[in-house]
Amino acid sequence: MKNLFCKKLATCLYTTRVHSKGEQRQEANREDEITKDWMLAAAVLDRICAIAFTIIFVAGTIAFLAVFVAHP
Repeated sequence: MKNLFCKKLATCLYTTRVHSKGEQRQEANREDEITKDWMLAAAVLDRICAIAFTIIFVAGTIAFLAVFVAHP
């Protein structure tokens, strides 16, 4: 009884579905699309951060110069 249970459990745990080449290609295409989507999101976020950094840097520089140039 114990041996039968262990064999059934092992079968359930180690059963893997064999994919056809078409299914593998379709899965690879899906993964590529997901990767491209994440790369686009990262590029947009990178551009937003670069613009924000530039604005903050320029505004800070102007404020710094205004304080020290205007101060006698």
